[in-house]
Amino acid sequence: MGHNIKETIRDDKFIEKVKKSFDQDKASFVIRAYDFASKRLGNEDIPLSVAELLLSQGADDVTIASSLLAPVLWHNCSDINEIEEAFGELIASNLREFKSPTAIRTDTESHRREDIQVLLNSLTGDNRSIVLRLAFRLIELESPSVSNRGELRRIARETLDLYVPLANRLGLGELRKRLEDVSFLIEDPSTYHEIKQKIAPIQAEDDKCLKIIIEGINRMLKKKDIEGNVQGRTKSLYSIYCKMARLGADFHKILDRIGIRIIVPSVPECYKVLGILHYHFKPIPGTFDDYIGLPKNNGYQSLHTCVYPVREISHKPIEFQIRTELMHMEAEYGIAAHWRYKSNEAFATDDKLQSQWLQSLVTQHKDSDSTESFFKLLYQQIYEDHVVVFGNAGQIVRLPENATVRDYVKRFNAEIPPTLRVKVNGKITGLDHRLHDGDTVEIIDGANPLPSLREPKTFNT
Repeated sequence: MGHNIKETIRDDKFIEKVKKSFDQDKASFVIRAYDFASKRLGNEDIPLSVAELLLSQGADDVTIASSLLAPVLWHNCSDINEIEEAFGELIASNLREFKSPTAIRTDTESHRREDIQVLLNSLTGDNRSIVLRLAFRLIELESPSVSNRGELRRIARETLDLYVPLANRLGLGELRKRLEDVSFLIEDPSTYHEIKQKIAPIQAEDDKCLKIIIEGINRMLKKKDIEGNVQGRTKSLYSIYCKMARLGADFHKILDRIGIRIIVPSVPECYKVLGILHYHFKPIPGTFDDYIGLPKNNGYQSLHTCVYPVREISHKPIEFQIRTELMHMEAEYGIAAHWRYKSNEAFATDDKLQSQWLQSLVTQHKDSDSTESFFKLLYQQIYEDHVVVFGNAGQIVRLPENATVRDYVKRFNAEIPPTLRVKVNGKITGLDHRLHDGDTVEIIDGANPLPSLREPKTFNT
């Protein structure tokens, strides 16, 4: 780092951003880690790239400092004792088990399962470890040092199978999108460029449509004295590709390929904006989702609705996402920024829940018949949440279609106590009982009571 004018300018910009993002003590902590790494690694580019990425994601000082110091250990330019003496136990504990990211072996099923198990075990401690691993993987793919095309494609496939679902489950929306698109480009460049070329003129039309509608929405909000930040977005190439494949549909028939986010100060204003939209535009039946009242398992909250815009402007449906600023931060940055903007109590609850889920994933991988069956199970948990049930004190849990009581218990407990007894809708039932939308599930007996699940959140800003 810092060996020519271009690198020096980049370094100076990074330090300036750090000073603007943190108070003096935390900024000084990150800059000390930067200086420590620079002296030992020279012009190594990856640590700074990862640190810049994490800074843009709202990560805390400990996570960013860890990203700078981890490669120092990997390249044997220091040891964990020196790191602990210079930066404290928290940094040392984060890095002690954080090994250099490597691709999972695929030469045999045994090696593949062994490496996945090691990876999952390494993620069950401090949640910073998973944020770091995802960030290093993204930089590895966006600026690949691997010259072997087959090896790079294998890493991209592994990213789509394992890293992307984990990023989704942990609410790391921005990281997930970038991981998806760069992996798609590497794994299947011809399809990537084909879709990109085909949709380019259509996306140009979409952008014009978005501009007109955003101007109209801003006028509506101003008329109702609602202070809102209105943003347009187009769906990522990989998301479009997956939806086309899943639905067997043409690009033109993907309903939510363009959308608008409306960010407002409070929850009541979210519902007020929803009413305004449904008054001015025709809602598309079956497209409304209330993820504020019923948050997703990863904490995601927003109101979603698809409407038909003014016919004179466009025949294309528009998806609206309505949320508060804190909900928006949660959706974009997830646990990467929890240490920055959440209260200690809220952070501890989220951290515990995510750690419990990751620990249960370790057990599910051990119990799976094969790597492919585990990936299928992971996909179902992340993307096929169709059944909403209610746990203790009305806590909300989303489960895949056809989920059973056993699935409910294993979602949060790595082991099922042998004396466990469960009531569904007030009646004692077995673990293989199938759950339905709206069921209430109560744990009434067992050696280890289930941990508290996520309470429905109502952010107010």
